[in-house]
Amino acid sequence: MFQMMTIPNTERFLRIVEESRGDVVLHLPDDTSCSLKDSAVARQLLRVSRPGRSGLRLSLSDPADFSAFLKYMLEAGLERPA
Repeated sequence: MFQMMTIPNTERFLRIVEESRGDVVLHLPDDTSCSLKDSAVARQLLRVSRPGRSGLRLSLSDPADFSAFLKYMLEAGLERPA
């Protein structure tokens, strides 16, 4: 499981989710979880909301997918607002 504090480009993040080999699970504050690959409602939730102070908790069914998420987070940290 890993945690993201911000998602600066939601559509780019969701493309990474779609391209993942395994499942990408969002763990909600009420201890439930949902698949970002299978749930259109979960994807829409990400589009309209921003992570709070606790961030988003995610887990991957295929550990090989983590490198794409790590690259996204590192690149997002390098981007400067215009």
